[in-house]
Amino acid sequence: MFVRMGSFRIAPGAIDELRRIYLGECAPLVKAVSGNLDCCLLESSIDATAIAAWTVWRSEGDAIAYEMSGVAQLVVAKVRHLFAEAPTLASYRVRHTP
Repeated sequence: MFVRMGSFRIAPGAIDELRRIYLGECAPLVKAVSGNLDCCLLESSIDATAIAAWTVWRSEGDAIAYEMSGVAQLVVAKVRHLFAEAPTLASYRVRHTP
């Protein structure tokens, strides 16, 4: 498996709008992409403006195909107006114990 995590800060008071857009519009787009296993919105329990969006992929190739397809850019465009600063993107290879 492969995980992408985008971390960002949102404007104060924007969480309800972010939830509505991400969960209602963005997540269904991501989940419809071949190779996607899951996606979710992570909200900090300490800082209401600290957010992460997490996508889980069957393989690194699936995540790359998603990025190249333009869907990732469409998803970000839907919520970009809520960002208080530029997001950062991190990628992880998931290792399981046998």
